[in-house]
Amino acid sequence: MASSSTGMYVSVDFHYNGFFSPNPLVYLDPVKTNVRDVDFGGFTYKEFLLWLTKLTNGECDNVYYCMRKESLCEGIRRIDSDADYWEFVETVYSLESDSLESELDVYIDHRNEPILDWDDNEFLEDGKGDDDEEEANNGKLKDVVFPVHNENQEWEQMVPVLGMKFSNPLELKLCITNYAVKNGYDLWYEKSDHERLLVKCCKGKTNKQGKGCPFRLWATWMSSEKSFQIKSLNDMHNCARVFKFGSIVTYKWIAKHFMNHILQKPKMSIRKLKAKVSKKFNLIASVGQCRNARKYAFQEIEGTLKEHYAKTWSYGEEIRRTNPGSTVKMDVDVMPDGTTYFSKFYVCFKGLKDGWIEGCRRVIGLDGCFLKGICRGQLLSAIGRDANNHIYPIAWAVVSVESKETWKWFINLLIEDLGMGVGHGLTLISDQHKGLLEAVKERVPAAEHRQCARHICANFLKRFKGQVFRKLFWYAAAATTPAKFEQHMNEIKKLEPLAYDHLMERDPKTWSKAFFQTDRACDAYENGISESFNSVIEVARKRPLITMLEEIRIYVMERLYRQKIKGQSWDLTICPTIRLKLSKLKDLQRFWKVIPSGYQQYEVRLGYDAYVVDIGSRTCACRTWQLTGYPCVHGYACIASLNRDVEEYVSPWFTTSMYLNCYRNTINPLNGSDMWPHVDYISPLPPKRRRLPGRPSTKRKRDQIERENQGKKHSITKRGSVMKCSICRESGHNRTTCPQKPIGESSNASSKKKKSKKADKVKVVLAHEVDIDSDSEVEIEPESDVDSFDLEFEDDVQPEVEDGVEPEVQDGVQHEVQDEVQAEVEPENHPEVHDANQVEVHLAVQAEVEPEVQVQVEDANQIVVQDQVEIPAFQVVVGKRARKPSERITKLKIRKMWEGKQGSSDDNPYELD
Repeated sequence: MASSSTGMYVSVDFHYNGFFSPNPLVYLDPVKTNVRDVDFGGFTYKEFLLWLTKLTNGECDNVYYCMRKESLCEGIRRIDSDADYWEFVETVYSLESDSLESELDVYIDHRNEPILDWDDNEFLEDGKGDDDEEEANNGKLKDVVFPVHNENQEWEQMVPVLGMKFSNPLELKLCITNYAVKNGYDLWYEKSDHERLLVKCCKGKTNKQGKGCPFRLWATWMSSEKSFQIKSLNDMHNCARVFKFGSIVTYKWIAKHFMNHILQKPKMSIRKLKAKVSKKFNLIASVGQCRNARKYAFQEIEGTLKEHYAKTWSYGEEIRRTNPGSTVKMDVDVMPDGTTYFSKFYVCFKGLKDGWIEGCRRVIGLDGCFLKGICRGQLLSAIGRDANNHIYPIAWAVVSVESKETWKWFINLLIEDLGMGVGHGLTLISDQHKGLLEAVKERVPAAEHRQCARHICANFLKRFKGQVFRKLFWYAAAATTPAKFEQHMNEIKKLEPLAYDHLMERDPKTWSKAFFQTDRACDAYENGISESFNSVIEVARKRPLITMLEEIRIYVMERLYRQKIKGQSWDLTICPTIRLKLSKLKDLQRFWKVIPSGYQQYEVRLGYDAYVVDIGSRTCACRTWQLTGYPCVHGYACIASLNRDVEEYVSPWFTTSMYLNCYRNTINPLNGSDMWPHVDYISPLPPKRRRLPGRPSTKRKRDQIERENQGKKHSITKRGSVMKCSICRESGHNRTTCPQKPIGESSNASSKKKKSKKADKVKVVLAHEVDIDSDSEVEIEPESDVDSFDLEFEDDVQPEVEDGVEPEVQDGVQHEVQDEVQAEVEPENHPEVHDANQVEVHLAVQAEVEPEVQVQVEDANQIVVQDQVEIPAFQVVVGKRARKPSERITKLKIRKMWEGKQGSSDDNPYELD
């Protein structure tokens, strides 16, 4: 700080974080801070800049101030040195004391604009100029230049400025909406048509003083200049921020801002779109706005989609021009009314076709995948295998539907490009699509057609459940000899003959290694290379047509270059993937015993397994060497016994030189779409949408194996399994309706009744004499006054009583057993006295019922027992009963309960020990 100080304070408004705009000169979008408690006379110029840096939290190299009572364009001055700063201080403090109440404006330029160079061309902001510059017509300024709206400006920087011109009212409304959303102003249109626009803020809202927000914007159409101009503007606000903007934020405004999001994710839900809008713009959008926005975006995208399909002819011509020798075929459907629709589009670059012919094995994987984005249809692809056993894209095509006709069209073009004729020496791997199977039989009958074993296994397990079938199937598919194949298939036949027939109907020559041809250097029985390619282009399949084709082309073009550079860095004879497989065989070959037989012929044994190996012809009895193209474990053992290099016996298809031949060719780059040649063909429309029956599926139907590998299941289901009868082991019925069911067996013999929560009574009526088995511990006095008692049980077990059982009767005792029970008497169950000769006693017993006895009572001296009840030991005495230790009953509790029923405890006939 400077030592000298005036000790006086002034009011200064600092404007920062904005920018200057010419014609007329204004300072836009500022942050305003008023300072009243600073003595600027005590600062030096550097100290003043340091203080400004702390105030604005940024660099303050360009500082300006405006003289009092002057417009900004005439009174602006720059503070660039100590002299300028002291002139600024003298200007402030030279005013009279009563004038210090007025504020001085200081502006900070963050963009380093040449503001002082604009002075000669500026006019006063209030529109007042010299008399000689006024026109006679209406007093308008001469040669005034007003700002023009820039529609490419970022939405956050759009601010309405007095005099700004727009091409139409929609541009002005867009600018006002962006301005309102950015700052949270509750703007609304009081008047709005094609010639005038009046915008105000906070409709019907006032503050405590009864005043509303002073913001007001008025704009009209100028027919002479063909533009829409802001004629008056009061940009002051005294309102709070809002988050609901009403009609100022339209669904079209939301759709334009989220067009790319909807294009990339056309199946995005309304609620997710609503959340994204709220998060990005800090506002609350309604569900209806977001729904209409997505609908509007789809309509706009549909128009963009038509442009994509209209450019397909030019795109194909550009590929032919930049890549001579490439094949591009396009097919359209012409309707009777002359309308042309897109049908098929095929691409095969010259570099890819030459690379496959020069360096790839004659094995091709064919597969189709759905387009997931706004485009509808399927993408067909032909993928080969390079010398390193990796994928090598050959050709691809976009078709409206996957069928026999489209596959036949694709295979015809592919075979013609590769020059394979009718398929001699060619192997194709595909899934079980019926149209593809028929197209291969018709077009390339001489080719070996393998079916993906994974697809066959998935269909097989849908009908025949169990891990045993899965395990045996893969054993049979991986078997390299017919004997091994028959061995595993016979095991399946023993378990289920229908499963054996099901697999044999699928032609094992197409999915088992035991029947593959041995001159292809490929033993693959899965179409994993096509699945890998489909996974790579998963994101591209969501794009519009031309964008998708370009992303696939760029991916393949970059891959050709990367693989070429990688192959040139290898100092190897054999490719790394094959060397890795041979290194694994090196650890296994030491267990096999090699027995020489003749010239380059050996017998390799391990226990009871023995195989004949001929090094000269590079064959083994297991057929693995012939199928893969590199030695099996038996051949490796023979070569190692001779101390030779095993890489010398690997097929030439796996050498590094063959790998470089594969990637020697390239794909030439293309120009932008605006430079594509024009073709005089009718532009096709997007294919018609095919409405399939049922509700449209939004997710790919995953295979059972994929679902099992996703995670643990929370339940086990028998869905899809075949239920069989437990008696005859036949399907179609159960044991209830089985014709071989034994006579007399009840259909619901195993069903049980529901347990009753209420206690069942067992009433025992005793005569003066009770005869009980000698094993019983019940003692009854014959002269007792106790004639009968009731036993109350809680039902725990339901009885199963067989019919036709003879009753057992004991004289003098009458039992009525209503159910088989296992119960304990609740403490509150107490006897009730009926007369002097009969007492009902509620005892805790544990009954075990033998389901063999049923007795009915005919008279007082006959007992009919319905269930055989084993009553544990208890003792009955006159007026007394013995309690079990488990009956924790106190005298006080029983006395209180009895008083509640009888009114007095004196009438209680029990005497408890």
